[in-house]
Amino acid sequence: MIRENRITEGVIWKEILYFFFPIVVSAFFQHFYTIVDAIIVGQNLGDAAFSAVGGSASKISVMLINFFVGVSSGITSYTSRFYGERNMNAVKQVVYNGSIFFVVFGVVLAALGFIFSEGLLTAMNTPAETMGYANTYLRTFLCGLVFCIMYNALSGVLRAMGDSKTPLYVLIFCSAANIILDLLFVVTFKWGVFGAAFATLLAQAASVIVLGRLLYKRLPAGKHKLHIEGKVIGDICRIGIPAGLQSIMYSLSNIFIMSTINGFGYLAVTAWVAYTKIDSIVEIFVSSLANTVITFVGQNLGAGKFDRVKQSVKQIILISYVITSVLVLVFMLFRISLLELFTDTAEVTHLGASFIFIIMPMYLLGIPHQMFAQALRGLGKSIAPMIITLVGIVGIRIIWVYFIFPLNPSIHFLAVCYPISSLIMTVIFSFYYIHEIRKYK
Repeated sequence: MIRENRITEGVIWKEILYFFFPIVVSAFFQHFYTIVDAIIVGQNLGDAAFSAVGGSASKISVMLINFFVGVSSGITSYTSRFYGERNMNAVKQVVYNGSIFFVVFGVVLAALGFIFSEGLLTAMNTPAETMGYANTYLRTFLCGLVFCIMYNALSGVLRAMGDSKTPLYVLIFCSAANIILDLLFVVTFKWGVFGAAFATLLAQAASVIVLGRLLYKRLPAGKHKLHIEGKVIGDICRIGIPAGLQSIMYSLSNIFIMSTINGFGYLAVTAWVAYTKIDSIVEIFVSSLANTVITFVGQNLGAGKFDRVKQSVKQIILISYVITSVLVLVFMLFRISLLELFTDTAEVTHLGASFIFIIMPMYLLGIPHQMFAQALRGLGKSIAPMIITLVGIVGIRIIWVYFIFPLNPSIHFLAVCYPISSLIMTVIFSFYYIHEIRKYK
């Protein structure tokens, strides 16, 4: 029996916060153990290993994860819509077919990545001092790619059903396990960067088993027989693949810029990696609110409450600006102390601090574009956001690197492409969202 749905019936801003906080705490714990992982590697293995784990290898692994997180929005969108309609047989069919698709596709992609990992790192101009570390870390990560994929997919399903607490509890367990295994493998067993990657692999595998068992109990038993259905997989892909490609475009643009940063030497890479660990804390708040958007839009659309769809998007954007402004200010004030957690090299610390001043305020420019993009997915629109992202993010950053950056080839000028592209995307997505939402009466 489905309980009263507070997402479609409660006070909007209260339900947003009620739903959002478990998501952001969950995301924070997910990021927290990556920070602890980075600190353990940096303090025990040195700047070269720290740079390798958080540099080129990390960019490739994040690209793969983000692709499947984007694809899982197809499951999230349809799950939230069918759940809003109270059609549990359809929910089970979506989860079943989506999981099979993810496992098969993930295994194939991981195998290809393992084979070509060294070539990919070489193509990214990875510094020679970090190549061995980076290749070891990336290949170990790829062996557990399916677990990372399924954790995010199953968490998305539970959130689409209005439960953002269960993924949080599982992630707290996963984070604690990851940190303990990190200390055991890196500090005690001296397994180096392999130990850091293997710790994450085992912790993710355990979390997938727990989440899968909990979700199995959550979905009601019935006479409806589950089976592989091409139409369901096609519907998931219709929403999810464009979203996944959009995520890849973001990651490819970051890889493209990372390749340019690699040309400044491994100390510059180390500074960039240290900065991104801090930067990611702001990102988890913004992305968590964006994940809230797709559930609120999808469920209220399924319930036929179109005015509530619009109000949810507006209030989430307002909440995003308040939270993000506070975070950016705090990190700018305490930038040196935060960076010194990862390295005691003065050159690295001061360079990382300058990145915080240049790039971090961009989140204030890019908030609407992330919220509108997820709202459009909740409405069933995914192709157009993908095309807009291709032109607006990848295109602008490539143009910047090839044609504008050579006019002033400094690492700081290179970083300016982030806020510029974010601002342009906000303008474009704002117009497109307004155009689409006016169709609903």
